[in-house]
Amino acid sequence: MSALELVNLTMQFGSLVVTNDVSLSLEQGARHALIGPNGAGKTTLINLITGRLTPRKGKVLLGGLDIVAMPQYRRTRMGLVRNFQVTNLFSSFTALENIALAIAEREGRGLSLARCYGFPEPVIAEADELARRMHLGNVAPVAVRDLAYGQQRLVELAVAMALRPRVLLLDEPAAGLPAADHEVILDALHNLPSDVAVLLVEHDMPLVFRFARQITVLAEGTVIARGTPEEIRHDANVRAAYLGNRS
Repeated sequence: MSALELVNLTMQFGSLVVTNDVSLSLEQGARHALIGPNGAGKTTLINLITGRLTPRKGKVLLGGLDIVAMPQYRRTRMGLVRNFQVTNLFSSFTALENIALAIAEREGRGLSLARCYGFPEPVIAEADELARRMHLGNVAPVAVRDLAYGQQRLVELAVAMALRPRVLLLDEPAAGLPAADHEVILDALHNLPSDVAVLLVEHDMPLVFRFARQITVLAEGTVIARGTPEEIRHDANVRAAYLGNRS
């Protein structure tokens, strides 16, 4: 059974079809990239998977269960977790507190409870372990607003992992980062648990080709190719639609 399966997803706004009969399957532990030119429909597809948008037709199967009618929070509780192109953190909280808050929410403890009584020791211990795994140990006590943008992206990835995802959707985790920080992001991605299925949307092709074992290519909302990085690199249709001479 696939960890995540999309079956003939279609989405349109008025007469504009932005997702055109897209099917995709991620097995447990998948390292899958979704690429394509701007306007190809990549973020729309992520929004259909997470429930921010509802498809006109098709299915989203999480562990074999159709979740199209399920609200976003229930999908998250079932292990479907995403990040965003722009960081979505509590800027006045420290890096460690942001991670701890995600763990507390996962365990049914709210923000108000954490503010009144603090985080239990097991929550802090788990947050500290995640911070160190994401190379954030030295900045764990620092407020997020005072961190470099690359470090904020790593905090966001740690927050996502704190929710213990079965399927992790990463929408341009390297967006806005200088090239020197891409290696840090790639290292963090390589250190993700091997049983988590990852769908990565990214424009940095060196990062994509080093991370992904399978790649799906979208153009104008339609899947035009899928295969291994080597197959995609040499696909004439993909080169014409997107890669050009960049790879």
